Amino acid sequence: MLVPKPSHFFSLAFTGMIFVLPLSSCNSGEVTQNGAGGASAAAAAAGRATTGSAGSGLTASGGAATAVVAGSGGAATSVGGGSFSSGGGVGGVSNSGGAGSGGMAPACTDKQIPDPDHAKDPCSIWPEYDAANPPGTAKNCDASWLTGAGYCLESCGKCKSSTGSGGSGSGAGGGSGGGFSTGLGPGPALPDVPTSNKVYWASRYWDCCKPHCSTNGNIKSCGIDGVSQNGGGSACSGGSAYACYSQAPRYIGDNVSYGYVAVPNPSCGTCYHLQFTGTGQHNMNDPGSKNIAGKHMIVKVTNTGGDVAGNQMDLMIPGGGVGQNANTCPTQWKLSASDLGATQGGMLTSCTGTYSAKKDCVREKCMKLPEGDARKGCLWFVDWYQAADNPQFRYEPINCPSDM
Repeated sequence: MLVPKPSHFFSLAFTGMIFVLPLSSCNSGEVTQNGAGGASAAAAAAGRATTGSAGSGLTASGGAATAVVAGSGGAATSVGGGSFSSGGGVGGVSNSGGAGSGGMAPACTDKQIPDPDHAKDPCSIWPEYDAANPPGTAKNCDASWLTGAGYCLESCGKCKSSTGSGGSGSGAGGGSGGGFSTGLGPGPALPDVPTSNKVYWASRYWDCCKPHCSTNGNIKSCGIDGVSQNGGGSACSGGSAYACYSQAPRYIGDNVSYGYVAVPNPSCGTCYHLQFTGTGQHNMNDPGSKNIAGKHMIVKVTNTGGDVAGNQMDLMIPGGGVGQNANTCPTQWKLSASDLGATQGGMLTSCTGTYSAKKDCVREKCMKLPEGDARKGCLWFVDWYQAADNPQFRYEPINCPSDM
């Protein structure tokens, strides 16, 4: 992963409208300095402050409505005129990447070469090898002995299957996330984020600190148990308040999840609708990012990040990296720092091997987290999010769901 670019002001062009990202109004009375000089772009916690000064940040403006269509048993409302509840009924249905709006490309193969050294490996090893090699090295995925011979075409990004990892299907027709089923059906059917919107990317963090936005009454902070409310100073500054475990991401269907993010100079409590493109920011062929192509998230802004770039959102994921607050999570969870992986990027960056092996490694580490929402949020990263490493997405403002 790379060092993030400096934060900058930016705006989004939507169909017929311009959404400019104006000044924030979050204020607090305490500061936690966790800025990461020269840290990785996935440095979720670095620069995480519990005080905010006015500046340019993400905000919803213009009152644009995004329609939300009922999913499996869900109630349909207009997001532009109010909030909605996921309501998705239980159907045990696993979406397998049905055709989205505009159709899909023809099916393609993803068959590993029969070489005895690799026959049992997933095709994802080739883009992983390519990403690990020095710049300028000839890519396996461009070699005639591999994709030229018809092997591992989908993993190498040479074509896209009409099933499995899906694509940019509309709403419930999006990607299946590598075949993972929530047992809840597809969830509320969200419309596709317009492809004309710019591409951004999601890093990850969980530093256990009291969120910056918890001072405005919209976002809560919790005690050391991560559950009971606590309005004290941030634990990262010697206080008694931590991030609440309920701010971990959670799925509400095979294709839709909720989450919480840090952005530069935030408009606290603002929500956004994200749709993943199927590519990674630092590895375009990241297998996890490919597996969540077409999936949707609704995220709420709860925190600020001095190191978060203008084209980036920092997603709160337990085990996603503690940044420079190296002691807060180990103290809260009674774990060693090594249990949580690299400070920038967390558990995933300390796991090695094939894509499948990395997921198994992260899953094992997740089981060390406190039982409940914290552990579930970590396992969400493995299962629903498919251990995507800095995936890219497009987004648009949306009114917050009533159940966030």
